[in-house]
Amino acid sequence: MLHTAWKGKISFGLIDIPIKLHGAIEEKDVKLRTLHSVCHTPIHQEKHCQTCGREVESDELVKGYETATGQFVVLSQQEIDSVKEPFAANKAVELLHFVSLDDIDPLFFDKPYYISPGETSLKAYYTLLNALEITNKVGIANVFLYSKQQMAIIRSVGGSLVLHTMHFEEELRSVTDVPNLSSTSSINESDTQVTVELIDKLSTSFNPSIYKNNYRDTLQNVIQQKINQGEVTKGSGSEERDIRHLMEMLKVSIDPSTLHPTKSTAEKKTSSLKKKA
Repeated sequence: MLHTAWKGKISFGLIDIPIKLHGAIEEKDVKLRTLHSVCHTPIHQEKHCQTCGREVESDELVKGYETATGQFVVLSQQEIDSVKEPFAANKAVELLHFVSLDDIDPLFFDKPYYISPGETSLKAYYTLLNALEITNKVGIANVFLYSKQQMAIIRSVGGSLVLHTMHFEEELRSVTDVPNLSSTSSINESDTQVTVELIDKLSTSFNPSIYKNNYRDTLQNVIQQKINQGEVTKGSGSEERDIRHLMEMLKVSIDPSTLHPTKSTAEKKTSSLKKKA
């Protein structure tokens, strides 16, 4: 069962279709943590203020927009929320237009999500799905997702609706900014013909199952070999200190005198001396 990432509705015309979004991508990268080489304790990032020379607590943090180097417009969380709330309250994927998928450059695509229908919206869900298949169109939509407004498309894939978040046009850098591009006047026709023949030779239908992440698989094999050989170390980090601290606090809760044993001992000696006197 896929985790629900977002709940809302698809809205176009007078039609509302209750839906849920589910992440279509599962990251398979090998996650490595940064450890202290001496004791193998995981390193944690601290919020440190260079001016005050100390670690900063979460309740001391604010957001700021840098207008120039070292100059900021400070925004309170209330000011940010006042802008965000009207957009976040609209739990709708608003379909604006329908276009051909071939008209959209893949540069615009970001993340895909499977769309599941609500229990009461099966008929409307499959009506839209079938209509997109018949017309060979995709829907262009606006949606406020994960604290930001996003452009998206909705299309039919394998009997399910899929939402792809997209980049806005102003977010794409211009190809004219790419360095070292030159005129095509230096192209050699014979070289081009050889390249075309090579492309024809290697051309085939797209089959994603034949492409593998060889680096990830090799790294996982190295890790598994170390596990099999018993090369597993246990860091003496904050987790163990936290447990020791917890045990100390539990002992104090049971017997408060354990909090200051030296003081308690001194008091006993003083009491003993008084009795002798």
